[in-house]
Amino acid sequence: MKRFMIHIGLSLAIALGAAAPASPAKQTRAHRAAMRICKQRYKDAMRGARYLRGHDRRARRAQARKDREECERLAPK
Repeated sequence: MKRFMIHIGLSLAIALGAAAPASPAKQTRAHRAAMRICKQRYKDAMRGARYLRGHDRRARRAQARKDREECERLAPK
């Protein structure tokens, strides 16, 4: 009986261990893709702000930072 329980416990541990790493890998891939998009949008906004002057430039940069933070916050984990 003891041997039977050990085999069941080890089988469950192996099954759960094999299934667990598959799920976070997809989430990590989606997270990286979302972060890449956020970063590219931020860079594009900063490039666009380069041609503005004074207050408009500061406002555009501040808005780009806020947009990036929100994009990162909403990205899948």
